[in-house]
Amino acid sequence: MSLKVLSDKIHILVCPFSYGCTDMSDINSILKNKNKETIALLYERYGKKLYGFAITKWKVSEDDSWELVYKTLYKVMNVADQYSFKDEGKFIGFLFKVFVNYLRNHYRDTKAKGIATTELLEKHEKLSSDRTESEEENTSPLMKCLQKALAILDDWQRILLLMRAQDHSYEDISKYIARPGDQLKVYHMRLKKVVTEKTNDCMNKK
Repeated sequence: MSLKVLSDKIHILVCPFSYGCTDMSDINSILKNKNKETIALLYERYGKKLYGFAITKWKVSEDDSWELVYKTLYKVMNVADQYSFKDEGKFIGFLFKVFVNYLRNHYRDTKAKGIATTELLEKHEKLSSDRTESEEENTSPLMKCLQKALAILDDWQRILLLMRAQDHSYEDISKYIARPGDQLKVYHMRLKKVVTEKTNDCMNKK
């Protein structure tokens, strides 16, 4: 189904977002199908506003914002029939509450992973130089997993992670890795996520 057709359906089924509906019959007609078309309609109706809220108010990355929006829409679609909403305003309140809960969980998890990854990277940088064979053998399993995760990265990616761990600005880092400074924040967030996941996977296998 084309976006134009979806948009036309929304205008027919649902009243303007900024005013709210007098009842839930139109929205219920969207929710009852519980399929991809439902998600598309919900996204066109509410998703863009949620996406903008995540980026501007919570400073969530674009990729993570999309993921959280779709998690919210699928969650609401699957559980909405368990609730009774007087009008669209009540439904929007419920939708927004679900989304904010996902944002809070994301913020908590990202903050915890970010701190842990930064600390590990700082330790890695300190241990990388002048390490003896004996010290190699005594390296903790966690540090060994981190080293494996870093080893598969390109040189510029390791430089980005290690320099950020030492609080270098993105502008300064861009001089060393030939990447635009305004793109490095996104690269950095993605790389931290990759390294954290690879490290955790390695630890779970031990």
